[in-house]
Amino acid sequence: MKKAKISFRVIGDSGPLSISWFDGAKGDAVEAKNGIGVGFFSTDGELLMVEFDDLDEKNDHQVLNFDHYKVEVTVTKGKVSFSMDELEPKKKPIKASKKRAA
Repeated sequence: MKKAKISFRVIGDSGPLSISWFDGAKGDAVEAKNGIGVGFFSTDGELLMVEFDDLDEKNDHQVLNFDHYKVEVTVTKGKVSFSMDELEPKKKPIKASKKRAA
């Protein structure tokens, strides 16, 4: 996966924070299971970008949960760090094979 670009748009004391691994068009947003942000995915399910709804600019910790990914962000003294985990690898299609009856 490509190096992430972080954008934190603070208005007052907090604001939305996005983490992007892809420069191109992202498509439609998919709301996180816990409702505090959205994710953008490729047609094959790869995570392209996430956006957290609102984080405190000085100290905060939030997690976005999706079907196959978990993205965690921490803001400590204004410094942003994050981790992204693939919860279960995307399954490859199983090719059927026929056996001849003996």
